[in-house]
Amino acid sequence: MRYILLSILSISLLFTSCTKDNGPLIMTPLEKMQGEWFYSKACFINNHGFNRDNVIADFVDCRVIVSGNFITMENLRTGQVLEGDFEFYSASTGGYWDDDGSYIEDIERFINVVVTDTYTSEQFVYDWQVNLLTRNKLHFGEYYSDGNYAFKMRKL
Repeated sequence: MRYILLSILSISLLFTSCTKDNGPLIMTPLEKMQGEWFYSKACFINNHGFNRDNVIADFVDCRVIVSGNFITMENLRTGQVLEGDFEFYSASTGGYWDDDGSYIEDIERFINVVVTDTYTSEQFVYDWQVNLLTRNKLHFGEYYSDGNYAFKMRKL
């Protein structure tokens, strides 16, 4: 009798603990992006890899708001506002054969952002390589000829 009661209690606990109040359990990347984000870490790494400069001071007053495929990037200190669209895409970087003889393809995921300055009408294009995207974390990089930026963002 104890085992039956314990089994019923365990099953009911399992089914009631697997629900999430703030959204579905399985989310698409677009659903994960929705909301207001702020920069928690930012650094620049030059091409030689010797210097890793902490540049979070340049982004501490910035926030990114995502609604659907629309993105707004605001610098609260300067008042600059960039608005536009973004889209996800992926690219194959090759692959390898595992021990079982199956081919495993390496795929990198990117976010292409096209925004326009609301004051000057200047357009900016960013290509972010996504390293991590969860419900409340986004880690990505931007690559340039002299080095790359590595960013970590958190959702408010």
